[in-house]
Amino acid sequence: MAALDGLRSRLRRLAPTTSGRLTASEFLLSGAAAGLLGWGGTQAIAWLDRPDSALLAAGLWVVLIGGFVGVTVLHAPDSVRFSDAMFAWGAVNTTATALTVGGLLDVVPEQLAFWHAWVGATAVGYCWTGGVLEGAGRPARGRGYLGAGVVGLCLLAVGAVAFPLVAPTGYLALAALHALPMVLDVQTAFPAIRRTGVVGVAVAAVLAVGVIVA
Repeated sequence: MAALDGLRSRLRRLAPTTSGRLTASEFLLSGAAAGLLGWGGTQAIAWLDRPDSALLAAGLWVVLIGGFVGVTVLHAPDSVRFSDAMFAWGAVNTTATALTVGGLLDVVPEQLAFWHAWVGATAVGYCWTGGVLEGAGRPARGRGYLGAGVVGLCLLAVGAVAFPLVAPTGYLALAALHALPMVLDVQTAFPAIRRTGVVGVAVAAVLAVGVIVA
Protein backbone atom coordinates (compact mmCIF):
# COMPACT_ATOMS: atom_id res chain seq x y z
CA MET A 1 0.00 0.00 0.00
CA ALA A 2 3.02 2.28 0.30
CA ALA A 3 3.04 2.74 -3.48
CA LEU A 4 -0.63 3.74 -3.40
CA ASP A 5 0.02 6.15 -0.55
CA GLY A 6 2.77 7.79 -2.59
CA LEU A 7 0.52 8.03 -5.63
CA ARG A 8 -2.26 9.43 -3.46
CA SER A 9 0.05 12.14 -2.12
CA ARG A 10 1.18 13.15 -5.61
CA LEU A 11 -2.40 13.29 -6.88
CA ARG A 12 -3.48 15.41 -3.93
CA ARG A 13 -0.80 17.93 -4.88
CA LEU A 14 -1.71 17.93 -8.58
CA ALA A 15 -5.51 17.71 -8.48
CA PRO A 16 -7.60 20.87 -8.26
CA THR A 17 -9.40 21.48 -5.00
CA THR A 18 -12.80 19.84 -5.09
CA SER A 19 -15.92 21.97 -4.85
CA GLY A 20 -17.47 19.27 -2.65
CA ARG A 21 -20.80 19.64 -4.44
CA LEU A 22 -21.07 15.90 -5.05
CA THR A 23 -21.65 13.62 -2.07
CA ALA A 24 -20.42 10.03 -2.09
CA SER A 25 -23.97 8.82 -2.73
CA GLU A 26 -24.45 11.26 -5.60
CA PHE A 27 -21.16 10.12 -7.06
CA LEU A 28 -22.37 6.51 -7.03
CA LEU A 29 -25.66 7.45 -8.67
CA SER A 30 -23.88 9.48 -11.34
CA GLY A 31 -21.68 6.47 -12.05
CA ALA A 32 -24.74 4.26 -12.32
CA ALA A 33 -26.38 6.73 -14.71
CA ALA A 34 -23.26 6.85 -16.88
CA GLY A 35 -23.23 3.07 -17.06
CA LEU A 36 -26.88 2.85 -18.02
CA LEU A 37 -26.54 5.51 -20.70
CA GLY A 38 -23.28 4.14 -21.99
CA TRP A 39 -24.10 0.45 -22.19
CA GLY A 40 -27.71 1.07 -23.15
CA GLY A 41 -26.51 3.35 -25.95
CA THR A 42 -23.90 0.79 -26.97
CA GLN A 43 -26.61 -1.87 -27.21
CA ALA A 44 -28.78 0.40 -29.35
CA ILE A 45 -25.83 1.06 -31.66
CA ALA A 46 -25.11 -2.68 -31.86
CA TRP A 47 -28.72 -3.36 -32.83
CA LEU A 48 -28.44 -0.83 -35.69
CA ASP A 49 -25.62 -3.01 -37.06
CA ARG A 50 -23.90 -0.18 -38.93
CA PRO A 51 -20.41 -0.59 -40.41
CA ASP A 52 -19.16 2.19 -38.10
CA SER A 53 -20.90 0.87 -34.96
CA ALA A 54 -17.66 0.41 -33.03
CA LEU A 55 -16.56 3.98 -33.70
CA LEU A 56 -19.98 5.37 -32.79
CA ALA A 57 -19.95 3.48 -29.49
CA ALA A 58 -16.40 4.64 -28.79
CA GLY A 59 -17.46 8.24 -29.43
CA LEU A 60 -20.37 7.89 -27.03
CA TRP A 61 -18.07 6.59 -24.32
CA VAL A 62 -15.48 9.32 -24.88
CA VAL A 63 -18.18 11.89 -24.14
CA LEU A 64 -19.56 10.03 -21.11
CA ILE A 65 -16.20 9.19 -19.58
CA GLY A 66 -14.91 12.70 -20.16
CA GLY A 67 -17.94 14.15 -18.40
CA PHE A 68 -17.80 11.66 -15.54
CA VAL A 69 -14.08 12.14 -14.95
CA GLY A 70 -14.55 15.90 -15.00
CA VAL A 71 -17.37 15.74 -12.48
CA THR A 72 -15.34 13.40 -10.25
CA VAL A 73 -12.17 15.47 -10.32
CA LEU A 74 -13.91 18.80 -9.81
CA HIS A 75 -16.79 17.96 -7.51
CA ALA A 76 -16.43 14.56 -5.75
CA PRO A 77 -15.22 14.44 -2.13
CA ASP A 78 -11.55 13.63 -1.53
CA SER A 79 -12.59 10.41 0.20
CA VAL A 80 -13.79 9.27 -3.24
CA ARG A 81 -11.26 10.94 -5.51
CA PHE A 82 -8.22 9.41 -3.80
CA SER A 83 -9.68 6.13 -2.53
CA ASP A 84 -8.14 2.70 -3.08
CA ALA A 85 -11.33 1.68 -4.89
CA MET A 86 -10.90 4.51 -7.42
CA PHE A 87 -7.31 3.40 -8.07
CA ALA A 88 -8.60 -0.12 -8.68
CA TRP A 89 -11.21 1.10 -11.14
CA GLY A 90 -8.60 3.23 -12.85
CA ALA A 91 -6.42 0.16 -13.34
CA VAL A 92 -9.11 -2.16 -14.68
CA ASN A 93 -10.72 0.48 -16.90
CA THR A 94 -7.35 1.46 -18.37
CA THR A 95 -6.70 -2.19 -19.21
CA ALA A 96 -10.10 -2.59 -20.82
CA THR A 97 -9.66 0.65 -22.76
CA ALA A 98 -6.33 -0.59 -24.13
CA LEU A 99 -8.01 -3.78 -25.34
CA THR A 100 -10.83 -1.76 -26.91
CA VAL A 101 -8.35 0.43 -28.77
CA GLY A 102 -6.72 -2.78 -29.94
CA GLY A 103 -10.10 -3.92 -31.24
CA LEU A 104 -10.61 -0.66 -33.12
CA LEU A 105 -7.18 -1.20 -34.71
CA ASP A 106 -8.07 -4.83 -35.57
CA VAL A 107 -5.28 -6.29 -33.45
CA VAL A 108 -7.57 -7.67 -30.72
CA PRO A 109 -10.64 -9.88 -31.47
CA GLU A 110 -13.88 -7.89 -31.36
CA GLN A 111 -15.62 -9.99 -28.71
CA LEU A 112 -12.65 -9.66 -26.36
CA ALA A 113 -12.11 -5.97 -27.07
CA PHE A 114 -15.69 -4.73 -26.95
CA TRP A 115 -17.49 -7.02 -24.49
CA HIS A 116 -15.36 -9.49 -22.55
CA ALA A 117 -12.83 -6.85 -21.53
CA TRP A 118 -15.49 -4.64 -20.00
CA VAL A 119 -17.40 -7.41 -18.26
CA GLY A 120 -14.09 -8.56 -16.80
CA ALA A 121 -13.18 -5.01 -15.75
CA THR A 122 -16.55 -4.54 -14.07
CA ALA A 123 -16.37 -7.88 -12.26
CA VAL A 124 -12.80 -7.33 -11.03
CA GLY A 125 -13.59 -3.72 -10.12
CA TYR A 126 -16.51 -4.74 -7.94
CA CYS A 127 -14.57 -7.57 -6.31
CA TRP A 128 -11.74 -5.16 -5.57
CA THR A 129 -14.14 -2.52 -4.22
CA GLY A 130 -15.72 -5.15 -2.00
CA GLY A 131 -12.33 -6.13 -0.63
CA VAL A 132 -11.44 -2.49 0.06
CA LEU A 133 -14.70 -1.93 1.95
CA GLU A 134 -14.29 -5.16 3.91
CA GLY A 135 -10.81 -4.05 4.94
CA ALA A 136 -12.18 -0.65 5.95
CA GLY A 137 -14.64 -2.25 8.36
CA ARG A 138 -17.76 -1.96 6.21
CA PRO A 139 -18.54 -5.63 5.59
CA ALA A 140 -22.20 -5.22 4.56
CA ARG A 141 -21.33 -2.85 1.74
CA GLY A 142 -18.22 -4.80 0.86
CA ARG A 143 -20.02 -8.13 0.52
CA GLY A 144 -22.68 -6.49 -1.64
CA TYR A 145 -20.02 -5.43 -4.11
CA LEU A 146 -18.24 -8.78 -3.85
CA GLY A 147 -21.51 -10.47 -4.76
CA ALA A 148 -21.89 -8.21 -7.78
CA GLY A 149 -18.34 -9.10 -8.77
CA VAL A 150 -19.18 -12.81 -8.61
CA VAL A 151 -22.24 -12.22 -10.80
CA GLY A 152 -19.95 -10.44 -13.24
CA LEU A 153 -17.53 -13.36 -13.29
CA CYS A 154 -20.44 -15.72 -13.98
CA LEU A 155 -21.58 -13.49 -16.86
CA LEU A 156 -18.03 -13.49 -18.21
CA ALA A 157 -17.92 -17.29 -18.05
CA VAL A 158 -21.25 -17.64 -19.86
CA GLY A 159 -20.05 -15.28 -22.57
CA ALA A 160 -16.81 -17.22 -22.92
CA VAL A 161 -18.53 -20.55 -23.56
CA ALA A 162 -21.79 -19.45 -25.25
CA PHE A 163 -21.39 -15.95 -26.64
CA PRO A 164 -24.17 -16.35 -29.26
CA LEU A 165 -26.66 -16.69 -26.38
CA VAL A 166 -25.32 -13.53 -24.76
CA ALA A 167 -24.87 -11.41 -27.87
CA PRO A 168 -28.49 -10.20 -28.45
CA THR A 169 -28.65 -8.30 -25.14
CA GLY A 170 -25.10 -8.57 -23.85
CA TYR A 171 -24.60 -4.84 -23.41
CA LEU A 172 -27.91 -4.47 -21.58
CA ALA A 173 -26.78 -7.21 -19.20
CA LEU A 174 -23.56 -5.26 -18.71
CA ALA A 175 -25.62 -2.12 -18.04
CA ALA A 176 -27.49 -3.93 -15.27
CA LEU A 177 -24.25 -5.31 -13.84
CA HIS A 178 -22.64 -1.87 -13.92
CA ALA A 179 -25.46 0.21 -12.47
CA LEU A 180 -27.46 -1.92 -10.04
CA PRO A 181 -24.76 -2.51 -7.38
CA MET A 182 -24.24 1.24 -6.99
CA VAL A 183 -27.96 2.03 -6.96
CA LEU A 184 -28.61 -0.70 -4.38
CA ASP A 185 -25.73 0.53 -2.24
CA VAL A 186 -27.27 4.01 -2.09
CA GLN A 187 -30.98 3.41 -2.15
CA THR A 188 -31.59 0.29 -0.07
CA ALA A 189 -30.65 -1.32 3.22
CA PHE A 190 -30.74 -4.79 1.65
CA PRO A 191 -28.27 -7.31 3.09
CA ALA A 192 -25.46 -8.39 0.80
CA ILE A 193 -27.08 -11.66 -0.22
CA ARG A 194 -30.24 -9.89 -1.36
CA ARG A 195 -28.26 -7.30 -3.31
CA THR A 196 -26.40 -10.11 -5.05
CA GLY A 197 -29.69 -11.82 -5.82
CA VAL A 198 -31.20 -8.67 -7.33
CA VAL A 199 -28.18 -8.12 -9.57
CA GLY A 200 -28.05 -11.77 -10.59
CA VAL A 201 -31.76 -11.98 -11.39
CA ALA A 202 -31.66 -8.73 -13.38
CA VAL A 203 -28.68 -9.85 -15.47
CA ALA A 204 -30.22 -13.30 -16.07
CA ALA A 205 -33.58 -11.76 -17.01
CA VAL A 206 -31.98 -9.47 -19.58
CA LEU A 207 -30.13 -12.40 -21.15
CA ALA A 208 -33.28 -14.53 -21.16
CA VAL A 209 -35.20 -11.82 -23.01
CA GLY A 210 -32.46 -11.71 -25.61
CA VAL A 211 -32.57 -15.47 -26.10
CA ILE A 212 -36.39 -15.50 -26.41
CA VAL A 213 -36.61 -12.55 -28.77
CA ALA A 214 -33.70 -13.69 -30.90
